[in-house]
Amino acid sequence: MAKIYTRQEVKRRRLNFQIFAGIYDFLGAVAGIVVIVACAFLLAALVSWVARDGQESFKSLWKIFQDAIIVPK
Repeated sequence: MAKIYTRQEVKRRRLNFQIFAGIYDFLGAVAGIVVIVACAFLLAALVSWVARDGQESFKSLWKIFQDAIIVPK
C-alpha cells in the first residue's frame, strides 16, 4: 500500500530534491568546464606536435626529392 505524505513532508522532500538537483547541476557544470579545458590543452598540444613533426617530415621528404631529381656531377 502506498505511503501517504503530509504537506510538510512533501515540501521537505521537494526542497531536498531541489537542493540535490542544484548540487548535481553545479558539479556537472564544473566537470564540464574541466573537460573543456583538458580538451583545449590536448588540442593545443596536438597542433604544436603536428607543426613540429610536419617540419621534420617535410625536411626529410624534400631531401629525398632533391636526391631523386638532382643528379650529382
